[in-house]
Amino acid sequence: MNTLTLSVGSNSRDREWQMKHGIEWLKHIFSDVKVSSIYNSVAVNGRDADYLNAVMTATTKQDLESTIALMKQYESVCGRTPASKLQGVIPIDIDIVMWNDDVIRPGDFAQQYFQRGWQELKTVEL
Repeated sequence: MNTLTLSVGSNSRDREWQMKHGIEWLKHIFSDVKVSSIYNSVAVNGRDADYLNAVMTATTKQDLESTIALMKQYESVCGRTPASKLQGVIPIDIDIVMWNDDVIRPGDFAQQYFQRGWQELKTVEL
């Protein structure tokens, strides 16, 4: 069994809907799911619309590559395209930041939008 920590975000007009449905989808494909609250974050680049973000921990029997492919497929189904990214509109963004306690996306791990939810989940575990 593999453990993972995800960063989930959306800054599209329907960001509340995207977050709600994205988190529900993730709860159906993973086990032992814990989710932070959903909170507003200013876009890192300072130009794009604010994001809603959350952090999730879970377990899966899948390997890392298969799990990443599944996340990217879901993002695509939700309307994330290279064109939308260029426009600064992200319907849903799901990134695996940690895999089996290894930080695999250190840039995301260091960001406030991740640390807020991560610290919330760590506090709940204590």
